[in-house]
Amino acid sequence: LRIKLENLDDKISEDTTMLLLFPLVLGLGLFVIHPKNFLTPLIDFILSAAWSGFWGVRLFKLLRSRANYRLGFEGERFVGEELSRLISLGFEIYHDVPFDGFNIDHVLVGPRGVFVVETKTRRKPVNESGSKEFRVQFDGKILQWTWGADSYGIEQAKNNAKTLAGWLNSAAGENVWVTPILTLPGWMVDRKVPSESLYVVNPKEIYGVCSSQPEKLIEPQIRRICHQLDQKCRIEVA
Repeated sequence: LRIKLENLDDKISEDTTMLLLFPLVLGLGLFVIHPKNFLTPLIDFILSAAWSGFWGVRLFKLLRSRANYRLGFEGERFVGEELSRLISLGFEIYHDVPFDGFNIDHVLVGPRGVFVVETKTRRKPVNESGSKEFRVQFDGKILQWTWGADSYGIEQAKNNAKTLAGWLNSAAGENVWVTPILTLPGWMVDRKVPSESLYVVNPKEIYGVCSSQPEKLIEPQIRRICHQLDQKCRIEVA
């Protein structure tokens, strides 16, 4: 997300330059030549308006896209800070674990098991009284937001857990259950049924979820799993 933000910043700078450059050149041209009729300024105005409209729309889309990526970036950073508390429980924490075509946001490995954490950050709408809505309900299958219901992030979290479990079985020879966690920064989650195959929580609740689990892995298993994850997440330095 940070890299995408940097790329968007570069594109925004380029499009801002393009937005301003052409009308500025036309304006300077009018200032230099001092046209004697109204037709030349009119043509310049029409061209400038068309140019500004085209690049203005592009710039607006880029700024909106950047705002969305920024929201996601801040949400993942907040989750990462909350996950650091798990170090005291003996957890190893991995961020942005790469797989073919996608990354798993966070992987936790410790005596209490293996967890994948999927972060979904959504803006809080403002209600009629002018305050922000911040509660979402989870009934075990779907999320009920203030604007409607969907399964945003649920299947992704489950699929990430299945993918990691299969990879660990193949790479480390460990047949372990991977627990999926979907976390929603900024939202309080009202759970209507007990969590079973998936936990949907506020980031501050992740510590409680992990600490409440019984110990499942012994030290040699943890070392083998972490060794494979270390290799997978290693960044080569040229």
